[in-house]
Amino acid sequence: MCDCLSQENPLSIDASASRTPKGVSRAGIRSLLRALMKTNPLLRIALPALLILPFLSSCSNHIAAYNDLLVGEPSVETSEPQRGDVHITYLGTNGYLFRSHDSTIAVDPYFSRIPIRPIALNAPISPSPQRIDYATTQAAFPKRVDAWLITHSHFDHLFDAPALQPKFGGKIVSSHTGRFLAQAQGVPLRNLRPSEPGRVYHFGGAKVSVLEAKHDTIFGMTPYPGKITEPMSSSPNRPKDWLLGTPLAYLIEMEGKRIYVESGGVPGFLPPVKNVDLAIIGTAVPDSQSRFPGAVRKLNPRYVLPSHQDNFFLPLENGFQFSTLSNLPQIKARHKAEQLPGELILMDYFHTWKLR
Repeated sequence: MCDCLSQENPLSIDASASRTPKGVSRAGIRSLLRALMKTNPLLRIALPALLILPFLSSCSNHIAAYNDLLVGEPSVETSEPQRGDVHITYLGTNGYLFRSHDSTIAVDPYFSRIPIRPIALNAPISPSPQRIDYATTQAAFPKRVDAWLITHSHFDHLFDAPALQPKFGGKIVSSHTGRFLAQAQGVPLRNLRPSEPGRVYHFGGAKVSVLEAKHDTIFGMTPYPGKITEPMSSSPNRPKDWLLGTPLAYLIEMEGKRIYVESGGVPGFLPPVKNVDLAIIGTAVPDSQSRFPGAVRKLNPRYVLPSHQDNFFLPLENGFQFSTLSNLPQIKARHKAEQLPGELILMDYFHTWKLR
């Protein structure tokens, strides 16, 4: 039996059902929640977790229903990239591994997959060495990673990078909030690259440009908002410690290919670049799903990969299961109906695809 809390099938859920109810404004909901938080300290702690509860999934909602979109082969069966190759491996949630013959870049690696109970209770959490070892083996990680790019500092994006960096090397590129969190977990400052939009890095033969981004919202609110602006007095150990920080996106250029990667966004904010070979666009919730057509048109990609759609409270060993708020049927239908640019693709856990 799989470990999930909802028995409904998210494939049948209309994304509009998770939007604000008719006749109720998002501002009204925000005002009510804030008033409740002022009078109830427990709700002040629990609300961020309540906002991510919709990411739970049903047992029947697996990726196999979309075989027509799937690309790649099991990573353990993939040969090493040769000169001119760009290999892309999906790591779950919004995690990816990009490899060329002379560069390896990871984005948002999250393997520990903390279950919902400690998240909801804001209980102590820590990385899982066993799950990290399982994931890096299944993903056929190389001996060295040149850079770890973090789109924002929530636990499902930054959590495992400080545990991975000592084993595989490389620099952690993040917001300043991410820098303080990683430093508090023992990563030396020399291996951190606190960044803002406009920074450019070179890792091996790859060029990485740091771009402006936004984090999507649920009912107009963002889980775990805020920034950390000074060194922490102790190591983070509860979900609320991983504050959002400044959201970032990245343009990765390797072997003549241009790859855009983000974790999501809000309506009205479009990516700051265009004409890419691959666009990895966060589509976790209705906010980011509604901006998907505009983002794709702006990026004008050859391939487009919707991301951050899985239930990240389940172990990776359970296989890919869509979260309740994901809506790939709608994204697929709009991509076709609106004749959006680029071939729509999908990737399964620990599968590697060669970008041609």
